[in-house]
Amino acid sequence: MTDPDVAGGAEGSEPRREDAPGTGESAVAAVREDEAADGLLAWPGFPFVAPLAAFLVLTSAEAELVPSLSYEVCYSLKVALCALVLWFCRRAFPPWSSRGVAMAVSLGAAGCVVWVVLEVLQSEVLKAAGLAVWLPRRAGYEVELQGISVSRAIFVSVRLLGLCVLVPLLEELCWRGFLAPFLIDDDFRTIAAGTMTKRSFLIVVVAFTSMHPEILAAVVWCSGMNLLWMRTRNLWACVAAHASTNLLLGGYVLATRSWHLW
Repeated sequence: MTDPDVAGGAEGSEPRREDAPGTGESAVAAVREDEAADGLLAWPGFPFVAPLAAFLVLTSAEAELVPSLSYEVCYSLKVALCALVLWFCRRAFPPWSSRGVAMAVSLGAAGCVVWVVLEVLQSEVLKAAGLAVWLPRRAGYEVELQGISVSRAIFVSVRLLGLCVLVPLLEELCWRGFLAPFLIDDDFRTIAAGTMTKRSFLIVVVAFTSMHPEILAAVVWCSGMNLLWMRTRNLWACVAAHASTNLLLGGYVLATRSWHLW
């Protein structure tokens, strides 16, 4: 004798089914979300884009977090979290090569001079034209070096670490490690290192410049990095040049109190 609830109840009625655990609409939606997340993590471009994306998201959150914490704490957390993202993504990065690094360091040093000179030129031209107020400027981080406390000195070191190590890695991996070849072919891994077209050259310069208020300096400097990339075909040479520029720029900022430059 069968149970009428299992068999379907009264004659002619449809059997009643209960959803098995994990097969409802909410479970299906959860599965789809998991698949989307897995798809994003599996995307070859993710390791190259995620570190810079994390940096930008955390930077935008600083304005909200600083009143509750402090700039020093927020920036230190940003450096730590972005370093973790880089470590997580490290297996996708090209192997280290010293090809062209010595030349890159020299170019990076020259790049610092170019950046400072063109930033001053841009500022003077805009002031003369009455357009200076239209150009966004960094708030900058001011620090009094005389009689500096141990905790403040430690943070200045963290700030320089972010400027000279973290930022060069984030930007070079994204702009020339991913975007430049991706603009040539969706499967960017098939494009030989250092390959650029006129279109990819221009778009990388525009993308980089859009993130820097020193427009004139950014256009010239990024163009130089693109040429270095094409010459050395070594992403690590670009990282070295970027780090060299930022290290000298950090020293210039501290020596001249040009806080708006970092």
